[in-house]
Amino acid sequence: STWGEHSNQLPAPMSTKKDKKPLHTFIAGGVSGAVDTLFTMPLDTIKTQMQIHRYRNMFHTSQQIIAANGVGGLYYGFWPFMVQASGKSAVRFLAFETIKGALDSVFGLSTKSPIACSLLCGVGAGAVEALAWTTPTERLKVLRQARAAQGGGAGSVTLLSVLRTDGIRGLYVGAFPTAARQATSVATRFTIYEPVKNSLVAHFAQDPSEPTPVISFFAGGIGGAVSVVINNPIDVVKSHIQSAPRDKRLGSLDTARLILETRGPMAFMAGLTARVPRLFLSQAIQFMMYDQVLALLSNQ
Repeated sequence: STWGEHSNQLPAPMSTKKDKKPLHTFIAGGVSGAVDTLFTMPLDTIKTQMQIHRYRNMFHTSQQIIAANGVGGLYYGFWPFMVQASGKSAVRFLAFETIKGALDSVFGLSTKSPIACSLLCGVGAGAVEALAWTTPTERLKVLRQARAAQGGGAGSVTLLSVLRTDGIRGLYVGAFPTAARQATSVATRFTIYEPVKNSLVAHFAQDPSEPTPVISFFAGGIGGAVSVVINNPIDVVKSHIQSAPRDKRLGSLDTARLILETRGPMAFMAGLTARVPRLFLSQAIQFMMYDQVLALLSNQ
């Protein structure tokens, strides 16, 4: 059979994957997140505005933002977002590989059940990423983006201004929905990425240890798009909590109940038209760049 004929080639790729250095994983993740930001920031700003306000669609939203603050309004919160995207991608890939290595060394899980391994490692990596990095940086990003269609700029929202108003706890507003969103997102993306990548590799008769950038791009993008559809309600709740003034801030369940009562069930789908293409493109870029940068570093 084809499998048997090529079985003597399998140890090398498997060994390469196990030999990923933590520093290389961290750097590759960071670079992929930074590149992603340059292309997807406007869609993220539009998504946040659609979730907070009652704009008709993403085009109407973008018109309001540009009318209030020019094209630059689409990039409000850029530096927090750049730092956030780069940092969380670095932490995510490092955490995923670390957890996967631990599970492999004890249970050999990636060999026995690859899908279960990706799911568990994704949940763990998403939770670590959210608590260690994403929640405080997302808080700053959302506060700045919330002003994007109001005019006057977003410069007054800084790390120091949040600390002065709410202290360290102010940076962790929305920690629970952020952790829930990241855990489900990362688990979905990694669980879908490998099977889709392997199917594409098999279809195009390529070396599974070295997928082309195009294959990594589409496999990552599909995982990103599916994860959005699954957890958009959580993201809507998170955006409302993180953008709310201190005296109007509620918990996750109370916020969800208020959204349902005032805007109806479809409010939990708000921002989906902007978020699906953004996360498709975002994760397509990240997985493609991660594979390429990691291969480059591994060859040094």
